[in-house]
Amino acid sequence: MKKFVYKSVAVVFAIVTLMFSFGCSVPASPSKSEYGEIKNIVIIIGDGMGMEHITAGQLYEEKHYGFTDWKFVAVNTDSVDTAGNSFITTDSAAGGTALATGTLTVNGYVAKDWKGRDVYTILDYAMAEGKATGVVSTDNIFGATPAAFSGHALNRGETDTIVDSQLTSGVDLLCASVSTACTDKADAIAQNGYTLCTDYADIENAKNADKAYWQFDMAGYNASVKLEDVTSHALDFLSKDEDGFVMMIEQAHIDKYSHSNDIEGAVKSMASLNNTVETVLEWIGDRKDTAILITADHETGGLTVSTKNQTLADLTTVNGNKMYYAWEHGNHTDSKVALFVYGINPDYSQFDYYKSKHLIKNINVYGVMRNLLNDGLCYA
Repeated sequence: MKKFVYKSVAVVFAIVTLMFSFGCSVPASPSKSEYGEIKNIVIIIGDGMGMEHITAGQLYEEKHYGFTDWKFVAVNTDSVDTAGNSFITTDSAAGGTALATGTLTVNGYVAKDWKGRDVYTILDYAMAEGKATGVVSTDNIFGATPAAFSGHALNRGETDTIVDSQLTSGVDLLCASVSTACTDKADAIAQNGYTLCTDYADIENAKNADKAYWQFDMAGYNASVKLEDVTSHALDFLSKDEDGFVMMIEQAHIDKYSHSNDIEGAVKSMASLNNTVETVLEWIGDRKDTAILITADHETGGLTVSTKNQTLADLTTVNGNKMYYAWEHGNHTDSKVALFVYGINPDYSQFDYYKSKHLIKNINVYGVMRNLLNDGLCYA
C-alpha cells in the first residue's frame, strides 16, 4: 500500500485540543492595502466527518487528499440547552446553525437561537452585500444542515415550515436530493421566482434561470447524479453575479452511512467530498478571489482506523490491501473536527474562546466567513 502523510496530521490534531478561556469575537483584520480581496466563499461540510473518516477515505482510495495539506485548526462542536447552557453532543441542526449563523442553539433548532428567535445566516449577510448565494446538498433541501443555511424552524422535522421559509429566503440556488415534499410545491416554487429542474439532462438550460431550484437523484454513493458534477454547474450558475457569491456544499452521507456503521458507504462518501473539493479547485484555477473552508458539524460513529491493528475488523480495498476499522457506536460524538482553509490565513488566536492558534469553536467558522464579508480581505 502506498504511504501517505497521515501520522503528522493526527499528531498535530492531537496537540490542538488544549483549551483556554471562553468568549467569542470576529477577529481583527490587516489593512486592505496589504492583501488581496476575496469575492467568493465556498464552505464545504462533511456531515459527521471526523479526522478518522478523512484518513479512512485516503486509505481506502489509496489516495492523498490534498486539502489535508492546507492550514487547519481543531473545532469544538457545541450546542446548548433551552437555558443557553452547554448541553449534550450537538446534532446537525444545532451544528449547522452554529456554522451558518455563529449562534449556539438547542439540538433540533434550525437557524434559531436558544430562545427560539430567528437569526441571520451567512447567506443573509452575503445577500445584503449583493452577492449570489447557494446551497447544495446530497440530503433533501429540508435536511438539517442545508436548512440551517437557508431556512428557519423550531424543529428540524417541520418539513413544510422549512421548505416554505427557504422559498422566501432569497437564496439564489437551492439544490438537493429529490423529494416530493418539494416537488409537490411546484406552484409555490414558481410563485417565489424559482425555476424548478428535476431532470439533470436539462441542467445547462436550468443555469439560465434567475433563481434555481434543482432536485436530482443525489442520495448515496449509488446515486445517478454526483455531488461533484452538480457543484461544477452550481459554480457556473452563481459566478454569473459580478459581485461574487457564497455557497454551502454538503456531503450529507458521511453521516448517514456512519450512523449505520457502513464503512463502505462512509469512505465512498468521503471520496465524493474530496472529488467535490477538486472540482472547486479546478474552477478556481489561478484565481485569487475565492476562499474555501472545509469542516464538519460533528463526528458520527466514533470511527477508528488503522493499517496494522488487527484486533479491529478489516476492510479489503480494491487493490487487495486491508484497512482495519472499528465503530464505537452509531451516534454522534463530541470529538473535535477540523477546519481546513484555502486562499486565506486567519489568525485564530484572535477569537476570544480559547485565544489559541490551534482550537476554535464551531461558531468561529462563521466568524471567519463573516469577517471576509465585512472587509473582503485575503489573509494568504
